[in-house]
Amino acid sequence: MQISRRFLHTTRHFHAVAPEFRENFQLPAQYDYRQWFPMHMSVQLKKMEAKLRSVDLVIEVHDARIPVTGRNEQFFRHLYAIRPHILVLNKCDLIDMKKYKQKIEDYYYDMGIEKVLFTDCKKRLPRALNDVKTSMLHALESSKRFNRTVKTEYQSMVVGIPNVGKSSLINAIRTHTLGIKRKANRVRIMDKPPIYIIDTPGVLSPNSRNVSDAMKLALCDLVLESHVNLYYLADFLLFSLNRTEDFTYLKLLGIEEMRKEPSDDIQEILALTCAANDYRINASMGERWDFDRAAKYFIQLYRNSKFHDSCLDQDFFLYRN
Repeated sequence: MQISRRFLHTTRHFHAVAPEFRENFQLPAQYDYRQWFPMHMSVQLKKMEAKLRSVDLVIEVHDARIPVTGRNEQFFRHLYAIRPHILVLNKCDLIDMKKYKQKIEDYYYDMGIEKVLFTDCKKRLPRALNDVKTSMLHALESSKRFNRTVKTEYQSMVVGIPNVGKSSLINAIRTHTLGIKRKANRVRIMDKPPIYIIDTPGVLSPNSRNVSDAMKLALCDLVLESHVNLYYLADFLLFSLNRTEDFTYLKLLGIEEMRKEPSDDIQEILALTCAANDYRINASMGERWDFDRAAKYFIQLYRNSKFHDSCLDQDFFLYRN
């Protein structure tokens, strides 16, 4: 690939800099990351609370890449304190299950949650889906409401933050279950006893969260892309990879020939990525690097699970064998 001297000159000064990694990630003081998140989701939460009278079980779906971060604390106060609940970590195919499954289960066992379910709703693995249905039945049978003679059917409600796979879980169970029936906005997944599932809109926590949590949610594509600053998100990804000593980004971005050592400078990484992949913008003022395209490419590598470790909550499990 031919790269002009003028373009190469902009990356030349990077090579002599020895890598010194940040210990903490910070955003510019003037940048308010809270604008990424809707500040008023109380209406949807109140609708969920209104349905609780007819709900026997709450199923929370969350992203396995952030098994701890981002779970809506409002659910704990308003939903789980009233009804039995199950935690389902979806997209488990994107993490190293051999490394994290037991650690996650132990973490939540210490929190009082005895059973954590792992699913990959895209693959719709029968064993995982059977585990979900079996756990639902067990939770219902353990509930006081189960033995009421007036009950002729049972209803479960699926909750979670946006884009974690709530609808995918329902569709996977519906496809997996033979002779399944729909009734209004509910899906019948079991006949004896009759058990229905209803979906709900994704609800993010209305409270302000810290920078790290916000970045993790955005990196997992759980925040609207139009609300996210790609440059800062790519910078957080670089920070996370360097922190875990995963330097495969040099090869995956195609910059290992230009940069032999890892870097903690996102501007350098994006400039080299542009040079290696010929990402340019032809503007009226002349050609320049297409940093947005380079940032998107970098972020997409993570979302496609191309790096060694896609779990962003590693700190929660550092001291667990």
